[in-house]
Amino acid sequence: MRFVVRSRLLFLIILFSCFLHYVSLSLTQHATVSVQGFISNIGPRQGMFVSVFISLFMGMFLSAIYGIWMLPYLHQGERSLLTFVLPVSKWLYPLVYGLSFLLLMLIEFGILVGSFGIVFGREALADPRFSWHALIICGLICLLATQVFLFLFGFLSLVLGHMMTLFVSAGAFITLQIASSLFHSGLDHYAEETGGGLLMIYQVYQVLPPLGELIFSLKESFSKGVFPGHHLLMWSIWLLISVGLFRLAIRKPRP
Repeated sequence: MRFVVRSRLLFLIILFSCFLHYVSLSLTQHATVSVQGFISNIGPRQGMFVSVFISLFMGMFLSAIYGIWMLPYLHQGERSLLTFVLPVSKWLYPLVYGLSFLLLMLIEFGILVGSFGIVFGREALADPRFSWHALIICGLICLLATQVFLFLFGFLSLVLGHMMTLFVSAGAFITLQIASSLFHSGLDHYAEETGGGLLMIYQVYQVLPPLGELIFSLKESFSKGVFPGHHLLMWSIWLLISVGLFRLAIRKPRP
C-alpha cells in the first residue's frame, strides 16, 4: 500500500483524472440537445452518466498501468528473489494488490463525486431525482470489472510479456465489443433458432468475461435502476479465476 501511495505516478493520475472529469462535466453542462425544435440543456443526471464512463475509462487505464507494468514488477528477474523469500502465503500477494487497486478506485470515485459537486453544485447531489442507488451499482460493476482486468493483465504480463499483453488485450477488447453489438442486434436469437456453429460461438461468448456487455449493463443499471445480478455474478466468478491464474503465474516468474 505504501508503494502505491508513494508512487509519483499516482499523483499524475489523480491530476489527470481531476482534469478529465472537470473538463468533461463543464462541457456537458454547457451542451444543448435539440429535439423537434425544442432546445434543452443537459442536466445533472446526464452529467453523472458521463462521469461514470470517465471513471470506467480511468479504471481500465489504471488496471493496464498497474497490471501490465507495475504489478508483475517484484515477480520478474532478480527482483523475484525479494518476493519469494518473504515468509508470506502466496494468497496474500493477490489480496494486497486487490486492496491497493481498491484504494485507487475509491480515490477515483471520490474525484467523480467531487468534480460533479463542483460543476453542478452540492444541491444536485441532494436532489431527490439523483439516484445514489444507481450510482453505487455502476460503481460496483466498474470496481469488479477493473479488478478482473488488473489480475488478468498481471497474469498475461508474467506469461507473455508486456507488449504481447497489450496486443492480446486490445484484440480481445475489439472482438468482444463487436460480438456484443452483433448479439444485441438480434444475432443471439438467430443463433438460438438456427443452432450450429453460431450457437456454439454464442455459448462461448456467454461464459467469457462480460466485457462486451459492460457498456450495456452500465447504461441499463443507471437509466432503469436495474440490479444486474447475472453480470455481477459473472464478474465475481472471473475475479476468482483471474486471482487463481495470477497466483499460478507468480510461482514461476518470467525472467
